[in-house]
Amino acid sequence: MFKHLIAAIFLGLFSFFAYLLIHLGVFKPVLISEENGPAMKLIYKEHTGAYHKIIEVIKEVEDWAKKSNIDCSRSFGEYIDKPGELDEARLRSRGGCWVDEFPKNIPPDFKTQEYPVRNYIKAVFEGSPSIGPWKVYGKVEDFAEDSRKKIKGATLEVYVIHSAEKMTTTYFFPIE
Repeated sequence: MFKHLIAAIFLGLFSFFAYLLIHLGVFKPVLISEENGPAMKLIYKEHTGAYHKIIEVIKEVEDWAKKSNIDCSRSFGEYIDKPGELDEARLRSRGGCWVDEFPKNIPPDFKTQEYPVRNYIKAVFEGSPSIGPWKVYGKVEDFAEDSRKKIKGATLEVYVIHSAEKMTTTYFFPIE
């Protein structure tokens, strides 16, 4: 009886962790390339603090865009500082929407930034962005080293939600 209980608990935990790994996209590939990236028009709010808390800022900009009938199907987080080099409370980031054109009436606490076409290492991942720091960043750093490129500047993560179960994160790492 006790053996069956232990086996059931073990099977339940194994099934839960297997589901979690599959759901997060741990086994999905990361597609990496070097290319001239697109010009970008960004509407954002600034954020200081733990990077995983930027979702609140992104949601605020998305909600404003929706109310203003502005397409925000490409939301983003731009991560300026490297974790580990600063205290988590001092990490700077920006969150918002990548738009085709800037609207006329942007709230005073929002900012805009326009990036010209430039060289990037681009990574595409269809798993959860929450595992991106572990799944994507190391592979991109290896790619940069192998191709003798230097990553210079903030990393931009662009989030496109396709459905409740599927999303794509495209990472843009500016290079010299």
